[in-house]
Amino acid sequence: MDKQYNYGEPEYLCWWEDVIGVYTEKELYEQYKNTNLFDEEEQIGWGGYSTYGHTPDFKTFQEVLEYLRENEDCILNTKFISHNMNIVRVIWRY
Repeated sequence: MDKQYNYGEPEYLCWWEDVIGVYTEKELYEQYKNTNLFDEEEQIGWGGYSTYGHTPDFKTFQEVLEYLRENEDCILNTKFISHNMNIVRVIWRY
């Protein structure tokens, strides 16, 4: 069954070495809650990259999600990287 998208809920394109997917925050949590992704004590930091100027670096994945959720106007072409994971916000235009 194909995934049904809710255009009013923030979604994120995430990719690792051999995994790629589009997730909501809830889906990310449900799928990766037992890994170190949401463990604030084991975070190694997140570097931000954008062609639009300064992008902050964050310590935790939760801070990255908050930034991408709350800053829709300044996140186009902005990604965050930590170790082998990349994340960008999906902006649906219709």
